[in-house]
Amino acid sequence: MKNVSPKTAPTKIARALVSVSDKSGLDTLAAALVRHGVEIISSGGTLKYLAERGIAVTPIEKVTGNPECFGGRMKTLSFPVASAILYRRGHETDEAEAATLNIRAIDLVVCNLYPFESVAKTNPAEDVLIENIDIGGPTLIRAAAKNHADVTVITAPMQYTALIDDMDAHQGATSFALRQHMALAAFRHTARYDGMIAAKLEDLWQAEGRTIVITPDSGTALRYGENPHQSSHVHADPFHAGIAGTVPLQGKELSYNNLLDADAAWRSCGDAALVAPTALPATVSIIKHLSPCGVAAAATPMQALEMAWAGDPVSSFGGILAFNKAVDADIAAWLQDRFVEVIVAPAYSAGALALFAKKPNLRLLCLPVYDGSYKQPMVRSISGGYVVQQEDTGADADFKPATANPFPADKSALARFGVMACKHLKSNAIGLFSETPEGMSMIGAGMGNPNRLVSMKQAVEKAHENGHADLKDCVLVSDAFFPFADNIGIAAAAGIRYIVQPGGSVKDKDVIKACEEQDISMAFTGRRHFRH
Repeated sequence: MKNVSPKTAPTKIARALVSVSDKSGLDTLAAALVRHGVEIISSGGTLKYLAERGIAVTPIEKVTGNPECFGGRMKTLSFPVASAILYRRGHETDEAEAATLNIRAIDLVVCNLYPFESVAKTNPAEDVLIENIDIGGPTLIRAAAKNHADVTVITAPMQYTALIDDMDAHQGATSFALRQHMALAAFRHTARYDGMIAAKLEDLWQAEGRTIVITPDSGTALRYGENPHQSSHVHADPFHAGIAGTVPLQGKELSYNNLLDADAAWRSCGDAALVAPTALPATVSIIKHLSPCGVAAAATPMQALEMAWAGDPVSSFGGILAFNKAVDADIAAWLQDRFVEVIVAPAYSAGALALFAKKPNLRLLCLPVYDGSYKQPMVRSISGGYVVQQEDTGADADFKPATANPFPADKSALARFGVMACKHLKSNAIGLFSETPEGMSMIGAGMGNPNRLVSMKQAVEKAHENGHADLKDCVLVSDAFFPFADNIGIAAAAGIRYIVQPGGSVKDKDVIKACEEQDISMAFTGRRHFRH
């Protein structure tokens, strides 16, 4: 038996199966195929489209031996069609079997799939959604891609020009390089298509988990990655609104870092809004390098902005801002002489947009307030794979007194606000939170350090730097337990009297004792909020 390796020579196209939902560019493609003497096989709407334009077409039933049936569910799926695509040219046994079975080769498959994504975005009835799942198309595409040694597969109108140019260059044949390139594109195409179906059905049927398929051609290229020498892409979830798929109302192109920071601002602002008292409906978060440098809740967006900015004026310069309320002209005027990279808000007044237009590089994103209702999986790459976890959503429900001197009830609202803000700081995280007649805000923070003592010192120093000399009425929040009592000594020396932490350390008794000796009230939440 003779077995051949994949061909690298140009392969003549004599017969093409063309079945497309998207008819754009089809006239040009068909004209090129006719010019090269290619027989076109088609069905349904594609056959009708070509026939109306005077293009000679062979109906698919002349190949399959059966008519289209079951409301169009069965057209191309058949032994004769699959065999014509899959049998190996030049393979002794395959060639003999093809001759015996009267199988004539199909050398080109042009197929784009039912528009599942666009239909799914309209949230149709389930039966409509199911009918827009293409079965025959992916089968044809995968068969042609598998046999790319002999068969060319085209899955999108944007590929037509490359196909036509290649055929013109090779007298009606295609090069192995083109076939290989298009085969890879085809496998990526069907992978993403199947992933979208699974993801939409997971939503519809409220299934656990989330299917995520990322292919190199499914994203939008960014200017660069974390640093200028790194390439990067953003891949938007087609079915859930978020930062990734939002088009700026104005401003220069968003960068990789902008997107990460904007997402952090959006999530932290929304989380703060979930627990802010009803008297403080406006929340603002300011992000720098993925951690909040300012978070506040107040009666108005302007008050919240001023309080958040005051939490760390130096770091707020060049930051990313998120609002849970509409941004008006007063806010835009206040920001005119302050440099910020991106603003995220649910709406902007006409006056605000007019003022922001004077800062053409400023990006404005309009997005509904984050509410944590969509349980998005959090994915990070590691060497050799990925780690995936549930998002850290929801507010801590229980604040259990840990010390003999109970945590005061009038500090509970500030404590809840502080926990939701602190969980967005990089670990090891310590946040200091203050309440005034105007609202609640973070007045100092330490984060991203290899030990909690450094974060404790930084939080206190930052509060003092921002003009908060007296810390006796603030609440200190830690994202994880205190491993030793030495942290309490720093807090006591700074005059701090109220602490909230998860608890759970083997040294909890020592920490509680240190608090009681210093007349500090401490509460345990029972839940850690590490953010690596």
